[in-house]
Amino acid sequence: MAIVSFINPLDQPPGTRRLLADLKSSLADPRFDSFQLIVAYAKSGPLNRLRTDLQAWRAKGHKTQAIVGIDQRGTSFEALELALNLFDDVFVTQERGITFHPKLYLFGGTKTSRAFIGSNNLTVGGTETNFESAVHLELDTSTDAQTVADLRRAWDELLPIACPATSRLDDQLLAKLVVDGDVLKERAMRSVQSGVGGGLAQRKVPRSGLALKPPSALPRVQVPGTTKPPATKSITPNTLLSSTGSASITAPAVARSLVIQIKPHHNGEIFLSVNAVRQYPDFFRWPFNGATTPKKAGNPSYPQLIPDPVVNIDVLGGSPTPLFSLNAYNLNTIYYEKKKEIRITASPLVSVVPQYSIMIMQTSSIQGIDYDITIHTPASQDYASWLAACNQEMPGGGQTARKYGWF
Repeated sequence: MAIVSFINPLDQPPGTRRLLADLKSSLADPRFDSFQLIVAYAKSGPLNRLRTDLQAWRAKGHKTQAIVGIDQRGTSFEALELALNLFDDVFVTQERGITFHPKLYLFGGTKTSRAFIGSNNLTVGGTETNFESAVHLELDTSTDAQTVADLRRAWDELLPIACPATSRLDDQLLAKLVVDGDVLKERAMRSVQSGVGGGLAQRKVPRSGLALKPPSALPRVQVPGTTKPPATKSITPNTLLSSTGSASITAPAVARSLVIQIKPHHNGEIFLSVNAVRQYPDFFRWPFNGATTPKKAGNPSYPQLIPDPVVNIDVLGGSPTPLFSLNAYNLNTIYYEKKKEIRITASPLVSVVPQYSIMIMQTSSIQGIDYDITIHTPASQDYASWLAACNQEMPGGGQTARKYGWF
């Protein structure tokens, strides 16, 4: 008899239960040897977080297959390229006038099957942080044979042999989808979203006070110029290894948020991590394209990000209402080559932001704003959760090393 449980809408935001954790545990479960997913939208975030799990799964000879919708340009180029690398079969579905909207994750085995059916797309929000709901089915392949067959039929009916809207994805088709404008890179997707007027994405929404758990950090990456190796074998952001260890297609990792402990200086400067910026250079448009103008003749000029990024800043203490806010602030960003330091300057923060506060800097969906910055002081209810989510330490930095992570 089937065992039924639920991922409730309020489970994911505070981290009570998240689909990503269920997918990881299912990929590690020896009872299963096939994994099939059907989703409307996919982004690179969950696939990067599941990369090592999927590689270990395939190394055992297990099967992985995916059917992904590409309606409304909701699935990214990076997600499809990663899927080609991590799955045995990838299909895309698109039909004029019909939105492809199902979400089903199915694990199969000789005696047991497991399914998650609900609202969860293969995105960071869908698998970790959004209000989502899903039914979790544990099925015995003998006593629940009809239900297992019905789930298999949901998959089989979408294959190209039965559904003319579905096509097998390969490098050539992916390239065509990009040329036709059906699939965008994730940075371009955010630009399109920020240009849509009239929606909630165009304004700052106040916090309600709901306790939130951050998404899991992106896996650590090793980049040229860093001397301390990661704790586990890693990859550069632009090169993904297949389960056999051989070089495969390019699969850029995309980071939307940098989370870092900060120590504002008396002059308003905040030091960022050069190592972090090198890991995901596109986030800061690194290397910087401009140069400072020395105040004194003969002083050196330094690389500067020009124009200054325009940011919204909220500082949070013990209340969901910000202690302090800055809107449309020009954030001076400079690389001091001699000391190998990246510094941003926000003098108004000096009096309100204590040392070791946590700064979340993410690309904005608000038109005219480059980044949204939220700073959690140690008094914030979310401070401990964000600190625990950071998976890397900066070298040096005083008696207590500062931590950071990419999300």
